[in-house]
Amino acid sequence: MTAAKQERLELAELRQEPISFSEQFHAEQCRLNHHSPEDFHRSQWQSELKSCGFLIYRWCLAAFFGSGLVTNIILYYYRGYWLIYLTNWGFVLCSLASITGAIFVSIYHCNPERMMRRTCLIKCYWALYWTNLIVSNIICILYWILIFPRDRGTDNPMRLNTLNNIWTHALPPFFFTIDHMVVAQPARIMHFIYPLGFSLAYVAFSCLYYLLGYRDPRGHVYIYPMLDYRKLGIAIRTIALTTILLITCSILQYGVYRLRVFIARKLNRLQ
Repeated sequence: MTAAKQERLELAELRQEPISFSEQFHAEQCRLNHHSPEDFHRSQWQSELKSCGFLIYRWCLAAFFGSGLVTNIILYYYRGYWLIYLTNWGFVLCSLASITGAIFVSIYHCNPERMMRRTCLIKCYWALYWTNLIVSNIICILYWILIFPRDRGTDNPMRLNTLNNIWTHALPPFFFTIDHMVVAQPARIMHFIYPLGFSLAYVAFSCLYYLLGYRDPRGHVYIYPMLDYRKLGIAIRTIALTTILLITCSILQYGVYRLRVFIARKLNRLQ
């Protein structure tokens, strides 16, 4: 047997070996099926069944975003207006994804078999994780390009201080992209449907908010200028461009996953 053939056979036995790029676009890849549920509770870089380091890391991430969410709500709830902004919807996702991940890893440490039987919970977590990963990138890009230049006025009662601005608009995509390099779970390009569904839910909310005649804290009939439904062409263009951006971010984050797998393979950490 040649060395090349032997290498291919060894790779075929690795449960973390990704499917081919062309297979990514099959309709069945929209589903949340994975043959190794333990990958959702482990780090790509741990060699033992359990890792206390990964568990501590998970809880540090959960504490960081959980405390950030509580602080943000206390400071900027402002008669419920906090609830209307996409940034805050996304920050809730950050907290839910990080806290859920920490809880699941903790359960896995106590009873691995019990956690791996919870396939429905694992599927929900996978959809939540990927939605958060992509939406955090979308919010970061849209905010710093479209919102921040117009958001410097002191007449906005919801205007964030510098710390909270960075906490909610810059740190989530940074930390969760790093996290995407740490975890062992796979990625699927076709899972863009989950952040897309989340985004369309926000579009539906903002449209209903406009139709019911509600206003933002400054009295505008829109939540964001680019979603001003009096100018339907601008709103439709914003939704279309955001959808393209969302798919692009999904492909890029899939590239991060493939980079992680490539490095793990080179370091003999692919399992």
